[in-house]
Amino acid sequence: MIGQLLIDVVIFIWLVILTLYSIKYKVIYFKKLRASKNVKVKRYIVFEMIPTTFPQAELELAIRNAVKELGGKTWLEISNPKVILIYQNYGVIASTRAGYKIVIASLPLVKSINGQEVLLVPRRTTGSLKRAKKLIGIG
Repeated sequence: MIGQLLIDVVIFIWLVILTLYSIKYKVIYFKKLRASKNVKVKRYIVFEMIPTTFPQAELELAIRNAVKELGGKTWLEISNPKVILIYQNYGVIASTRAGYKIVIASLPLVKSINGQEVLLVPRRTTGSLKRAKKLIGIG
């Protein structure tokens, strides 16, 4: 009983010494993250539609339903996927930086649009729309 009490006191003193050391010498660095309200941080996902192309509104609805199915309403609001443009069999989806990975993960869940089978294959993720357009051959 006294042995256990002695071990507890030694561990407590050791933790107090480590805490004071880390505070004094700033061993742990806390970085403040601020998102500027004027900066729109987006990710653009270039994807390919196999075998054919679909209207933008129907495609966006199918992608939003897939994201909702995979991550729920919360992740749908976080990612906020929007189909920006469609060119031939390629398309570009705009998403937030926090939720672009769930959009990529949910693209294979889109099996059919208006009764037609479709396969959406994510090709590349970029940080600018200009680069996304260049990847699909527009600019």
